[in-house]
Amino acid sequence: MLMPIIRTEGDRRFNGRIWMHLAMVLATGVLLAACSTQPGTTTNPNPTGTSGQSAANPTAPSAGSSPAAVSFSKDVEPIFQSRCVSCHGGAHTQRGLDLTTYASVMAGSVNGPVVVAGNPDTSLLMQMILQGKMPKSGPKLQPNQVQILTEWVQAGAPNN
Repeated sequence: MLMPIIRTEGDRRFNGRIWMHLAMVLATGVLLAACSTQPGTTTNPNPTGTSGQSAANPTAPSAGSSPAAVSFSKDVEPIFQSRCVSCHGGAHTQRGLDLTTYASVMAGSVNGPVVVAGNPDTSLLMQMILQGKMPKSGPKLQPNQVQILTEWVQAGAPNN
């Protein structure tokens, strides 16, 4: 025997609230997913945080550390690998710029040196990034990635 469904005004309001809450939970999930780490970005290779990196921002040097704390192999090279070498590495070296190794970064491009050690303001690499001209395809570098590159150049672009 089937029971008829009787809907009242209170039922409609209750169902409306359920849908509203469901929509809010779904929107929150979408926003949190958008804020998560994007594919191809680096994460802290040292989860204990003993390398002078802040727990709140694992890819940026901590506030108390000096720019010399930025490492080419641990901090800079992963940024290049994830965001730059598809156009500036291996068989693809647009404008003659190869960002796959420290030596090739320091060798520069057809325009000459792209890194002026100790001076991010005159480094072509930093100018192109800060002006939003690079990377040309895909998302721009995240602020913490730009900060890492700036601090590395400021520290003299060491091969560490």
